[in-house]
Amino acid sequence: MIIDGHAHACGEYLTVKSITDYLDQNNVDKVVLVPGELNSSKTYNLPHFSKMFTERNIVKWTNLVTRIIVNVSGKATEIQKGNQYVYDLSRQCPEKIFQFFWVTQHIKDLISELEIKYETWKFKGLKLHQCWENFSVDSDYFRIIAEFATRHDLPLFIHPLNIKEAGLLIAYQHNYSNLKLIIGHLFGVELFIEKDIKSDNLYFEISTPQLISEYRLIRAINYLGSERFILGSDTPYGKNNLYLNIKRINILKISQKEKDSILGNTMKYLLKI
Repeated sequence: MIIDGHAHACGEYLTVKSITDYLDQNNVDKVVLVPGELNSSKTYNLPHFSKMFTERNIVKWTNLVTRIIVNVSGKATEIQKGNQYVYDLSRQCPEKIFQFFWVTQHIKDLISELEIKYETWKFKGLKLHQCWENFSVDSDYFRIIAEFATRHDLPLFIHPLNIKEAGLLIAYQHNYSNLKLIIGHLFGVELFIEKDIKSDNLYFEISTPQLISEYRLIRAINYLGSERFILGSDTPYGKNNLYLNIKRINILKISQKEKDSILGNTMKYLLKI
């Protein structure tokens, strides 16, 4: 089974038909969706920075650009509409589309809203993005969301802003190891290696190939083990991301069992399917 473990409900994943067509074209079984740009079929072309900076955490740089764009555009206010849109997609095609609920500071009465939405929508995980909103892992806001995820045995996907926040994730994971934590875009994996941090509930998502080099990916897999990594495309942010990431995993010099873990088996476990 192959699962695109991180993508947005726009671009190739805008409608149920485009989603199923795109999955079929890439021989992928299922996708985990979060909100994207509302009503947008646009796909973005990203330069392959990972070929020029093989040992660098490039996402640390692109985070700064993302934060500026989001602050200027005010797009964060649309995320809750996006959550509704993802739910509607998943309800139309529940065998292929799985929802991660993107939590934002625009939600009033946070715990009550999460409980109600989880009861009615049955989403499969939560998402946080520190480039889109200003909060720290060392905050009550993060703690409340992480405790909700732990209480309901849901994975929590987070896109960290910087290395300091990655360090705070290490501290939180050390103290609350029952949280199933997915760190997006292999962010800060070198820090986890440097500090010898391993956990049964720690995972890294590996999109996008334009920003994550094969060198960094192989180093991380060799240290943490293939079962710690999750295929993602981050569609539509990069052309042919899904194809390129699957191809990259398939040519790695690791066993087929290890490839299967990254391509879908680990996410299958987290989704409980």
